[in-house]
Amino acid sequence: MNATIQKYEELSLNSFPALQTQLYDGWVLRFANGFNNRANSVSLLHESTLDWETKVCECEKRYAAQGLPTVFKVTDAAETGFDCMLEEQGYEVVTPTNFMVMNMHDKEFAVGSHILENHASEEWLNAYFLLSKYDSNANKMYVSRQIAVNTKSPAVYAQLEKGGKPVACGSSVIELGHMALLNITVDENNRRKGYGYELCQLLLAAAKGMGAHTAYLQVEQANQTAVNLYTKLGYKKVYTYWYRVKKQGGI
Repeated sequence: MNATIQKYEELSLNSFPALQTQLYDGWVLRFANGFNNRANSVSLLHESTLDWETKVCECEKRYAAQGLPTVFKVTDAAETGFDCMLEEQGYEVVTPTNFMVMNMHDKEFAVGSHILENHASEEWLNAYFLLSKYDSNANKMYVSRQIAVNTKSPAVYAQLEKGGKPVACGSSVIELGHMALLNITVDENNRRKGYGYELCQLLLAAAKGMGAHTAYLQVEQANQTAVNLYTKLGYKKVYTYWYRVKKQGGI
């Protein structure tokens, strides 16, 4: 794997920990009760010593034992032919995603009125559940809470309020001078008012104050509004990745 991509893949795995992780011949298998593909997929961090077909079959058994579909995360740096092999086995592409990076050295970020904490407080979690529409889904609330608990690197949790009500929240995790921008959520009735930009600015400012020199994030290519926001902030695409999920009724 390309050294730059491998570095960022390792950082991003740490910034968003799954509930359970298994290592298998250079691959990382992550499990989180089906929360999302990011926390429930196989990442190909290192080259294989076993043949791919054997490993894919074993991964399918392990995820099936958890009652989960098998999902593979494939980056630009995947071993030649692997993506084609998955396609031949009935895996289709979902959520192509940009991995974007920004050098923070020459950047200044505005800080306004906000609630900023170094842990996921009940107030922040409740705002996140509400804005993400997780508040009626016990599994999503449980997994979100556990991901925050399992995060071991320094973190920042931010919330914007207008009229005494939360309108945006998000978080960041800092490791080795690199800041992951995470969980950016804006109230659907208050979008296109600059709250997302304001929230990102204050998270970036806080992380820079903690010694971060580089910021990164992951955004689905189909979410053009978010891509435009992050581009405006100064992020640039470094590579892409996508997930492969077996088609319904596939082989």
